[in-house]
Amino acid sequence: MKGISKPVRIGLIIFFLMVALFSSLHLVKWAIESYNSSQTQKELQQLYHQGSLTGAGKEEQSAQEPVPGESGSQQNNLPAAGEENATSTGPVMLPEYKALYEVNSDIVGWLKIDDLKIDGAVVQAEDNHYYERKNEWKQYSWTGSFFADYECNFDSREDLSKNTVIYGHNVHFDDNKDGERFSQLFYFTDIDFAENHPYVYFSINGDSDTAVDEEEKAENDMVWQIFSVFYTTTDFDYIKINKDYKNPEEGEITDAQLMNIITEAKQRSEYVYDVDVTGEDKILTLSTCSYKYDKRNDVRFVVMAKLLDEGEALQKTVQLKENTSKKTVE
Repeated sequence: MKGISKPVRIGLIIFFLMVALFSSLHLVKWAIESYNSSQTQKELQQLYHQGSLTGAGKEEQSAQEPVPGESGSQQNNLPAAGEENATSTGPVMLPEYKALYEVNSDIVGWLKIDDLKIDGAVVQAEDNHYYERKNEWKQYSWTGSFFADYECNFDSREDLSKNTVIYGHNVHFDDNKDGERFSQLFYFTDIDFAENHPYVYFSINGDSDTAVDEEEKAENDMVWQIFSVFYTTTDFDYIKINKDYKNPEEGEITDAQLMNIITEAKQRSEYVYDVDVTGEDKILTLSTCSYKYDKRNDVRFVVMAKLLDEGEALQKTVQLKENTSKKTVE
């Protein structure tokens, strides 16, 4: 620092110390957010699989006193856990959803991909902004939730939207696949992982008076076969659900419109999947941001899968090859 005056040197030292302090605080905050997100997922998994919380999670839930149907709720008209369905105007809930519903009535399903942290509740609000920075407890969270597009329908397997769209955050600006939420989707950029994980599991509670019996439970425990993983810009309207989102009364997209989405998704896919998909199928779209292309804010990474018939035989692995002629982000 020869030639720099003492006051300037002191000012520079203070500046760099402040930068270091700010960076450290940011890292600590990031670590806390990641930990809280992980804990939320563990608590919900416990509710889903065991029907109750134990220990600290139970105390935290009691303190929060979530209110089903508060701001942001879709008002699914489901009875709370333990309530009798005396009037038969609403569904009897699947057992694994009763405890979840007491936490948050916006929960519409459960999403899971083997060997990933993607194993949690899917929520839905009256718009696509409510859960962007809220967790499943409706508390502020930088990592947000797995949230379904507000246009999607989850009444039953038969009534599912033709294109069920679920969003989740990529919480790292380097597309780190070990991050929380849908950062984990970037594992599918590894062909070995993709070959060994050909399915997504997404189940719903459904909207049937007989939803507690085993037959209905099997119908709503759905397996989806992946047919495309791709990068795209938002110019590709792969999240189209209804013909016109401003006029939902016009109904959902046609078979032809869905086929256009499927065709484009396959053309963009990182790999060639030997999966037949038609406009008559129902598809699942998992979407997150990507910063692969100069940290642009219009790039997305997407995993698409089609709903399989009940009881269809599953494969442990599939053979894939690189799509050397794929459409790329421009």
